[in-house]
Amino acid sequence: MSTLKSAIDEIDGVYRIKIDVPFQVKFVCSYLFKLEDQTVLIDAGFNSPSWKKKFIQKINNIGFNIEDIDICIITHNHIDHIGLIQEFKKKNPELKIVMHNITNKLLEWETDKSNKEDIEKKAIKISLEMKKYGLSEEERLRIIQFFTYWPSLRRHYPPDKIVHDGDKLLNDLEIIWTPGHSFGHICIFNSKKKYLFSGDHILSRITPHIGNFVIPDFLADEYKNYNFKNVLDQYLQSLDRIDLLNPKVIFPAHQEIIYNPHERIKTIKEHHANRLNDISKVIKKNPISPRKISQIHFGEDLDVINSFMALSEVLGHLFYLEDLGKIDKLEKNGKFYYQS
Repeated sequence: MSTLKSAIDEIDGVYRIKIDVPFQVKFVCSYLFKLEDQTVLIDAGFNSPSWKKKFIQKINNIGFNIEDIDICIITHNHIDHIGLIQEFKKKNPELKIVMHNITNKLLEWETDKSNKEDIEKKAIKISLEMKKYGLSEEERLRIIQFFTYWPSLRRHYPPDKIVHDGDKLLNDLEIIWTPGHSFGHICIFNSKKKYLFSGDHILSRITPHIGNFVIPDFLADEYKNYNFKNVLDQYLQSLDRIDLLNPKVIFPAHQEIIYNPHERIKTIKEHHANRLNDISKVIKKNPISPRKISQIHFGEDLDVINSFMALSEVLGHLFYLEDLGKIDKLEKNGKFYYQS
């Protein structure tokens, strides 16, 4: 298996549908396979005419039509994974859309226009917190725009089946809740073949962004035992959980198929351990703002959105260290600083 190359479009009955998208990530992958007497699709891709056309061409080339798909499982609520749900349902009303309870509720909340004011209030709250961590007033206002704009690009289509952590589909497919990149993210594990469909949770060359979520109050209440602040800890725990499953192959939503799951998981954990160590060294007996730490690690020439993403990533590591009692947070003139 390890001699197979990532350019291969079919592995043991699993078809990789790899299509370019018009933004930073080079391409998005969906996966199509038969299980028992059902045809299963992992993720619904990106909503654009060209993506849709290419997707239909790809599945036609391997002998399928939209009407042949019985189940489509959504890994998380980002626009490059839910894009064609409505198109699929129009062409095939019998197709069953499956998504996690959190993903469904987030999409429903985000896309309900009556919640616009609530979303904006939460975006303002996050932006004010980010200003304390070092963002400028101009950047803070752009962050509000960011959090209120993205929901407008999403569409909610009620799923036919809602799943929770540990649920099983078609006997062999296990749902694994893996928060980190998004709150409702799931991986799908074929327990018989030991294949993991990892969405954005585990990628072959980069580590997924781990950061802040805009969460409605009702979901925060429903998942009150979840540590919304220490997202990195949740992510690392889920990596350990997946490692214990001993997957043979990981099929990610971006980049290459992973034939060495244990090594890749170990490398991702080492990356975060190194980042935690680097941050600890930078702030040793030297109080620094999170924004300054992010500039040290990611550079100072980033645009507003990437500056926010860099800050969010650094905060994830700072909150992790803070929970362990390894660093202290100081406040001065309304700004937060950290030191170890």
